[in-house]
Amino acid sequence: MATSLLYHGPYSPFSQDERETIREVFRSVTESEHPNAGELAKTIERHVFCLESMGELLHQYPSPLTDQKLGGKERNLDTLVDRLSQTNPANFDFHAPTRAIIGRAFDMAETNFYRLLWHICDQVLETADARALQRKANLRLRVCLYTKLAEEILISLASDDELEREVRRKAAAALAQIWGERLTYRVKDFFPLLEATWEARQRINVTGGTLLGTTEIFELFKEGCDPEFVEYFSRPDPTEDETEAFREFLFATSAEELDRLANTGEGSVSLDKSLKAESEESATLFYEFFRARFIQAAARRLAGLPGPKHTAEGYVMIAYLRRQEGNDPGK
Repeated sequence: MATSLLYHGPYSPFSQDERETIREVFRSVTESEHPNAGELAKTIERHVFCLESMGELLHQYPSPLTDQKLGGKERNLDTLVDRLSQTNPANFDFHAPTRAIIGRAFDMAETNFYRLLWHICDQVLETADARALQRKANLRLRVCLYTKLAEEILISLASDDELEREVRRKAAAALAQIWGERLTYRVKDFFPLLEATWEARQRINVTGGTLLGTTEIFELFKEGCDPEFVEYFSRPDPTEDETEAFREFLFATSAEELDRLANTGEGSVSLDKSLKAESEESATLFYEFFRARFIQAAARRLAGLPGPKHTAEGYVMIAYLRRQEGNDPGK
């Protein structure tokens, strides 16, 4: 059996549960009789080392939650929030701290690492334990993508000049929390309904039908969707854009295509079954499902086109921020 060189430093990006998952996969690989087991074990070690190094690098850059001085100038959380809440999509990155930019690269590196673990288990292990380890790797992958998704939504809100300033400030404050606590940040501690809603959406059977979504709403509730998410869109006075964004979420189809189907009398939509797939790709496909809606909404917003200007998740985030007291929803 190979000796593990896995090392976790003082600024490790891995929680105790995540370390245990990595050790379990590593141990199973080294104990297997696969001809490439040794090489794959070294690959795991190398990627862990790289991510640990990125954790060290992130620590070297100042946290946006602390006060900083440069000559006669001072920057603190309040000045950062004020500046970010006056940005637009074209210049946002020039005002974000370097730690935020590196952190986004780190998120992708960690995402790819858990995809790597899933594929290694798929190649090397053939037991029921292997399937369990794949599920654990997939769970860690989802956590990475939830953080990435929430950050993208908050950036879009902080830089949206159509929103009231207070919402933009709260979005910027939440971003600062993500950037300042990147290595330990968990979306469920800030925006708990997101994870439950996504998990439920992935389990429901979407049939298209009349495209009204009544059946799918009941399915969401049955599968454990956070009631606050559905109740927001089923309240008496949602805007047309909010309703369209929710239908996009239900049917995985653009508002424009749903309108076309309704106008032509086709009355149903061919749904992508891959969102329910039990594989490593299910997490990344679901993130792509979000990104497609996110990009379409951003295009409408920038070009002044009709249709939802944010995703369903974005509209619920706006409502969530409006309810928060003060400028620090991350606390």
